[in-house]
Amino acid sequence: EGSPFLSLERKYPPVPDRWGVKSIGSALVKSGTISAQFGRDENHLFDNIHLYHWDFGVVHAPQIVNAFALPGGVVRVTDTLLRVLDLTDGELAALIGHEMGHVLHRHSQKRAIRNRLLATIWEAFTFDDQDDTHEESFGEAVGEGLWKSASFLGDMAFSRADEYQADEVAWDVLASSYNNYHVQKNIRQFHPKNVRRLLKKLWDFQGGSGSTTWESTHPGTKDRIIALEEKWDKLKSFDKRKFTV
Repeated sequence: EGSPFLSLERKYPPVPDRWGVKSIGSALVKSGTISAQFGRDENHLFDNIHLYHWDFGVVHAPQIVNAFALPGGVVRVTDTLLRVLDLTDGELAALIGHEMGHVLHRHSQKRAIRNRLLATIWEAFTFDDQDDTHEESFGEAVGEGLWKSASFLGDMAFSRADEYQADEVAWDVLASSYNNYHVQKNIRQFHPKNVRRLLKKLWDFQGGSGSTTWESTHPGTKDRIIALEEKWDKLKSFDKRKFTV
């Protein structure tokens, strides 16, 4: 009841997670945390992963094939996307990892500063949600401002540069599930090539037109598919052998 994101949850209510979004998201956080602890994160993407209050779930959003992330670690996937695309666990992990990338790179905060510099920051500093039981962080307050200002999920768009960064995080967090397996045997493994498979499935769903809600908020799908193919091709044979298909 005291959630700072209650306003949007009324618009897009949570539904039972029969797809495993929460469990897969938790597995990725665990893998990223281990990478940071054991110094296996060369790009230091996961140094602060433990500081976020990660919250993964599914929301009801008719006819909206999309997923989104907000400051603080809130990641939501629409039930329409999950029903329509019928993702494998690996592809769902890629989707969640991508949204985690937006959080870790603070894309929502940066977009808020660009688009609503004075209004959003001032609202965050003077934020009062009438809930005395939960003290919001500045990031959560900015997040609520963004959430309330979005008339629908399509308003929460990122740039192409943001998308490439989020793809990089998705790739690395999935790859970490293999790199950390010998440290913790019960860790779930997700092949990083699932990031490319996810984008290919989304592109095919769009009919190659890039005219859906997903493309409006996550632009450059076709070019990102090519970039991911090139990323895999550039890996040395030794590195490729670390991953089993």
